[in-house]
Amino acid sequence: MRKEDLIIPSKSVFSRDSDIIANNSQKIKAQTFKTGTTTVGLVVKDAVILGTDKRASMGYFVASKTAEKLHMIQEHLYMTIAGGVADAQYLIDVLRAETSLYQLKREKPIKVKSAGKLLSNILFQNKMYPFQVGLLLGGVSEEEGPTLLNIGAYGSILPDKFCAVGSGQNFSYGVLEAKYKDNLTIKEGKQIIIKAVSSSIIRDMASGNGIDIAIVKKEGEAKRDFISIKG
Repeated sequence: MRKEDLIIPSKSVFSRDSDIIANNSQKIKAQTFKTGTTTVGLVVKDAVILGTDKRASMGYFVASKTAEKLHMIQEHLYMTIAGGVADAQYLIDVLRAETSLYQLKREKPIKVKSAGKLLSNILFQNKMYPFQVGLLLGGVSEEEGPTLLNIGAYGSILPDKFCAVGSGQNFSYGVLEAKYKDNLTIKEGKQIIIKAVSSSIIRDMASGNGIDIAIVKKEGEAKRDFISIKG
């Protein structure tokens, strides 16, 4: 075999973005199940609040009105998902397993930033064929306090006081920039989350069907809530 043969791609390729290149060089674009999404998070006094819409789409088709985009990783740690559903669900399973093993071994809750770095490493290792995701990881630990991380598809980690990810993020950011301030109460923060996601549902056709909210504190289970919104 010649050396150059080693770098010639195969005649039929399937990649994560569902592009199928056939032998006749005809490129076929397959539909994928993605969440055209609004996910929002912010830090308040002694807690992190995360909110998402409930709509999943396939192109212009609403595939689900009850999609779960807000997931518990551990009692003190939650994650929101945007992008490809299969990729996101796989990463949720992996992160749950890895953080559980960490906690069993060390007999203490994993730090939010440690869980974020673990997830970042998984994403970075697959950067040549990246997972189609945008993630928010939020939680509260004894050492760190309330912590919110914006984690990109290639493994970037951006800590912030508030952030939004998804097709409706631009509309949410307008609300977050205008309303956020330090030392918000949980009640004030929850209202900002509702307003931010609602503004995206109104303007973004891929977001809708209500708002899921999780209020994550240092102690006890997160408080979950669902706000019904038309759109």
